[in-house]
Amino acid sequence: PITFSIRLQNLTSTMIQFSWKPQGGTRDSPYRVHLRGGSHEMKRNLNETHTAFENLLSDHEYQISVEVSTCSKNISTSLAVRTAAEVFNGTTRITNEVFKSEYQNKSSKAFKEFETKFIEEVFCLGILNQ
Repeated sequence: PITFSIRLQNLTSTMIQFSWKPQGGTRDSPYRVHLRGGSHEMKRNLNETHTAFENLLSDHEYQISVEVSTCSKNISTSLAVRTAAEVFNGTTRITNEVFKSEYQNKSSKAFKEFETKFIEEVFCLGILNQ
């Protein structure tokens, strides 16, 4: 019978591209490729040994699997893959806090306390706005 394993070729925040290399035996059918995760479920029947799924959610876990029939048996392999998280860079202007010179030193106690308070407030706002 055929044996094979999945190999990731490219992974972004919205796309999983992968291939598989069959070894030994011959297949009796096209490869059946599945992607499952959350509300996403996609299926493809392919003769080639590579594919990509696009328009996926960032920082989300998906299960990809490849199955084929050989010698009247179904052979399959699967892999759990998490898409990359999107990272946003930006600046924030804080208008309700008096600037202290200690904030320039990221090792200072004042900076660390301010950073902790800022993260907590931003996190709370994010939860409230969902």
